[in-house]
Amino acid sequence: MGIPNNRFVITERREKVHIMLSHGLNESEIAVQLSVGQSTISRDVNAIKKESQRTIEQIAKKVLPYEFGKSVLSLNQITKACWNIYKDNTGLWTNKDKLNALKLLKDTERTKIEVLMQGPINLSVQQMQEELKEIVDANETGQRSFFVLPALQRPNDGDLR
Repeated sequence: MGIPNNRFVITERREKVHIMLSHGLNESEIAVQLSVGQSTISRDVNAIKKESQRTIEQIAKKVLPYEFGKSVLSLNQITKACWNIYKDNTGLWTNKDKLNALKLLKDTERTKIEVLMQGPINLSVQQMQEELKEIVDANETGQRSFFVLPALQRPNDGDLR
């Protein structure tokens, strides 16, 4: 029962820390206001940074491809509507409207090219970041196991007496 309560306290404190950071306070000032040590605030800030990184990675993996596809689809719809206006012979559209449709078509096609060129670049960067993260994680795991092993060989407090 103590663990969930402790987690709640930590989560609540980290929310306060995050707000205080956004208000421009530094770690020392936050520690004083929350009556905790600066090392606690430093750990909280590191946890906030890691959580923010995970959130950004999730957005990049899940939301970005969807939004990319949605943008391209929307641009295609604009292109289609512009061509329909330009080709219309019913007299519904004036020549000025048709010229404006062609201008919008030009801008839409330019935007589509930009989106299409940026999308693969962003996805490539994302893939490289994931590969780098895997390498770093593998390296950290190796380092951790190196430092953890000696700790396992230390006698416990009961053996020291």
